[in-house]
Amino acid sequence: MAPRQPLLLRLAGGLETRPVKAALSLLILVSVLPIQGLEDELRPYFLGIFGVELLLRAVLLRQRGRERSRLDVVLFAFDVIAWLSFLPLERLLDAHAAHALPVLRLTRLFLLLRFTREIAIDLYAIMTRRELLEQFGLVTLAVWGLAFGASVLLSHLAISHDYDGRGPVPDTTFFDRIWWSFRQLESADNLVANLHVHPVVAVLSLGLTMVGVFITSFIIGIGANVVDQVVRAARRRPVGYAGHALVIGPVHEAEMLVQEFVRLYERHRALRSIRLSELWVWLIRRGPPPTRHALPRMALLGTEDDPPAYLYAPRMRWVAYRTGDSAQPEALGLVGAAGAKRALILARPDAGPDADAVTAMALSSFRTQNRRGHVFVEVQESKNRDLLQAVGGPGTYPLDMQRFLGFFLCQHLITPGVEALYTDLMTADGSEFYTHIFLGEEAVRAVAALGEGPGGEISFSRMARAACQNNVILAGVFLGDAAPERRAGELVSTEGLVQWLNPLLDPPEGSPAWALGARAGRVPARRLRGLIGVSATYAPLRRYGRELLMGRGIAPAEAADGVGAPADGAGAAADDAGATRAWAATLSPRRSRLDRVLIVGYSPALPSLLHALAQFVPGIEVTLVLGERGDERMPLADRLASLGVAPAPDGAPPGQVGARLALPRGGSATVYTQHGHDLASLAVRCAARGAPASAAVFLSEPEGLDRDARTAMRLIRFARALESGELAHGARLHVLAEFSSVAKGEHVRSLLDAGKCGFAGPDRLRLSLVSTERIKNYFMVHSAFVPGVTTLYDELLGEGGQDLVRVEAPPPGRGERVNGPIAFEELRAALEPRGVIPMALELDDGAVLLNPEPGPALAAARIRAVYALARGRDLAAYGDRQPEEGEGREAARGEQAPRISA
Repeated sequence: MAPRQPLLLRLAGGLETRPVKAALSLLILVSVLPIQGLEDELRPYFLGIFGVELLLRAVLLRQRGRERSRLDVVLFAFDVIAWLSFLPLERLLDAHAAHALPVLRLTRLFLLLRFTREIAIDLYAIMTRRELLEQFGLVTLAVWGLAFGASVLLSHLAISHDYDGRGPVPDTTFFDRIWWSFRQLESADNLVANLHVHPVVAVLSLGLTMVGVFITSFIIGIGANVVDQVVRAARRRPVGYAGHALVIGPVHEAEMLVQEFVRLYERHRALRSIRLSELWVWLIRRGPPPTRHALPRMALLGTEDDPPAYLYAPRMRWVAYRTGDSAQPEALGLVGAAGAKRALILARPDAGPDADAVTAMALSSFRTQNRRGHVFVEVQESKNRDLLQAVGGPGTYPLDMQRFLGFFLCQHLITPGVEALYTDLMTADGSEFYTHIFLGEEAVRAVAALGEGPGGEISFSRMARAACQNNVILAGVFLGDAAPERRAGELVSTEGLVQWLNPLLDPPEGSPAWALGARAGRVPARRLRGLIGVSATYAPLRRYGRELLMGRGIAPAEAADGVGAPADGAGAAADDAGATRAWAATLSPRRSRLDRVLIVGYSPALPSLLHALAQFVPGIEVTLVLGERGDERMPLADRLASLGVAPAPDGAPPGQVGARLALPRGGSATVYTQHGHDLASLAVRCAARGAPASAAVFLSEPEGLDRDARTAMRLIRFARALESGELAHGARLHVLAEFSSVAKGEHVRSLLDAGKCGFAGPDRLRLSLVSTERIKNYFMVHSAFVPGVTTLYDELLGEGGQDLVRVEAPPPGRGERVNGPIAFEELRAALEPRGVIPMALELDDGAVLLNPEPGPALAAARIRAVYALARGRDLAAYGDRQPEEGEGREAARGEQAPRISA
């Protein structure tokens, strides 16, 4: 760590901050106000304040040494003169010399130039360029030449006229006529008022006025050019930010990303100030020290000269844009890369196969200036993930977006309806995953003191209950040996910590969490280093973490197994809890019937999607239909190679014959290609060759004028094939369509009618519209905003570990159904024995309530399903033991529900 600067240098550096500049400017203006007695009253204060400023300016001037400019010396000389003007010199000087004191005091106004010196320097440099000097010289010569010629003509003709506003007088001079001619050029308002003047005067006045209009327009054009160059020069100056967020890459196409960043900052604006209650807890009750979060300052580095249009929105006032090559140190200096806390490096889609190489170059250049900041790098090819990690070193987080999007799409297929939950989780509209890390040895000791019993453990159930009272769904914890630390100006890091999702269950034996003493329902207090929760903002989780440090974050032991209630309401509370447990026992997963999937189109996420389907659905049969267009972006041979399709001996594509590809766990994929435009028709013919598909996926291909229009057309043709009977279908069909803008694809819903397509009911044909572009941007923002969230989603979307699952309530009319009220806290307690953490409720109208707000309990009849954190493979095993829908399954009375997760 670099040694700290001396105190005087640090104080002198504060002179360049905006608040100090504003305060000094205000004091200068007050000092020159012509109010009698004001200066005499405030003179001692002015002497002291500006004396300290003068001292700090001298320190800065000396510290710069030979690097100081002549302007710095001149401004310092005016500082000295301005300070001397506050001395009572009128008592030492004679009356004649004292008349010069007002002029001396007015030199203070010149010091205001210091606070706009950058603009003044730019303006001077622009105005003194050769081409502008020539233009100004031409205008000046034209104006005074015309004025001189007109005055010569009027003088020789000896025409009498009111040239100076005194009336026709005989002592009118040649210079009076020049000034009159100049005024005709200067403004059209000076045109002669009527024609009752000498004809020559009238003609000259009209002619000079018309020429003056053109000259004024020319000067306005020059002025607009100067202003434009001043603005462009301002974009070449460093932003002056520190501790900000930095986005590098194609920022003009990253509107959703920047907007989500700003919205997250806006939602957490309460954290920008220290509240009095936190000070009280810290000072009086020995609580954790208060913390303050920074303003939403962002800098964007792009390649285009003009800033993105979205930066002119009202919320973007803290976002600055600079132009430059991301691999050049000078460009990174413009956006304050050395002082950035976090940086997002976006992949350039126009770079093609070299996208990751360009990203690696930008990452390497950034790391030469900033070794402390966290860098989140968009990776296009999964094989380059480790390489970028090695280039960036510690604090670098490669985001394999294509793998993430592939698993994300797979989740939509194996868990229908989950799109609403993920949209809420990954946007700033509802609740999201947040993490809270206990920093420092003092916090670690405070948490360790909460342990009970010989092992020093904390009941996770009691922690979850206390967190629920703070509107937080506690989903997991972080464990570790060392105490996390954060140096000044840095972000919180989760490196070296172990994530343990759903502590109701044992972690896998031999895992890092198991080695640290993690056991089902018991959290080792001496190794507890952080929390993982779902809340509306970070503030509730932060508040719960602070309460935990103060010993108040654990519910009483007697209330851990039931819902606490006052004594007079204990019977009613027990009845409600019993009814909730009975209703929770009826929840079960619907057996997945995903066996054949039709995929139309190619996107970079397709290889990951194919791999995820093979892992999650053993024996899956996939039909892939690809177009041969788009070779200019990614040749068909490369697309087939990414899927693992070996080229034919003659190099020909599979065509309508198809090429079969073996998948892991007994699955298979058949790939068809077509050179023409109507890919949907080929998909219908290929899908008709086998059993009906249980799901159809339409990917948004990046090539084309309007990719969403192409996807919509393919969906419409697919729907027409279902309606006409050209394509047979099974009992259910799930259609998943990828759009850049979901709003543009909403009109397709009305065209995909279950009745017209031959399905038994509207619930048998499901259409899910997903914007992977939006989810990608949201995920990148939350990865940069929330420490450790990338690892969290790796487990949720990947293989093994915990999953976000959907368990359904029995439909009306099937067996007995509880119709009483269901409170979310009671549901959490009822599902705990089954190893499940409920996250959201799906209502009968399709709405999804993530982390429901405390309030009146919902009627059980309104709840269609529960989204929860559980172990997916155990859930699938339990689902396999349930009867098929329509087989007359009835819940056994009094039988304990088996665990959804072991």
